[in-house]
Amino acid sequence: MAIKNIDLNIKRPGIDGVSDEITFTQVVSDEDYLRIPRRYPFADIANYDALVTAGYFRHSTTDVSTDYGGSKTADAEGTLGFQLPNTEKLVLLVRRTGVDSAGTAETSFTIKGSLQYGIDDVTVTWDADAEFTSGTKIYEVDLYNFGLFITGVAGEKGIMIESTDNTLEFALIARMG
Repeated sequence: MAIKNIDLNIKRPGIDGVSDEITFTQVVSDEDYLRIPRRYPFADIANYDALVTAGYFRHSTTDVSTDYGGSKTADAEGTLGFQLPNTEKLVLLVRRTGVDSAGTAETSFTIKGSLQYGIDDVTVTWDADAEFTSGTKIYEVDLYNFGLFITGVAGEKGIMIESTDNTLEFALIARMG
């Protein structure tokens, strides 16, 4: 079982023009998890360099102190790094691609519940669609009720997403001033 952080896209509301391109993270295999940690390593921020150039981040390094539980390694989780805002400022996008001439099969992914608080898993399912044979569809998943301290996999913190469909791709957007 491998765990990969969903790449974080930080968007700044009120900035004129088109924002940076949204980076999606693809599901690799059916035994892997995608994670939304409460604190992101700077290496997992998709548009970090552009934000440094724009002056949003004023430090010139992605290093954090390992003495205090930090990590500069991608796909890590720690007590130091970029802290996510409240869930009402987060947007989770799921991109689904139609690649079969007979239509797209039923697919789903599961947002793991909380072992600590006894919250059940939430499964998001799309029915089979005979008309969806090519192209891309993007859906938004509401994270408002999920909070940031859900531990759905033993020994892991953060929101954990499990998908058996490696054609799904996920993007996390944080709207920050």
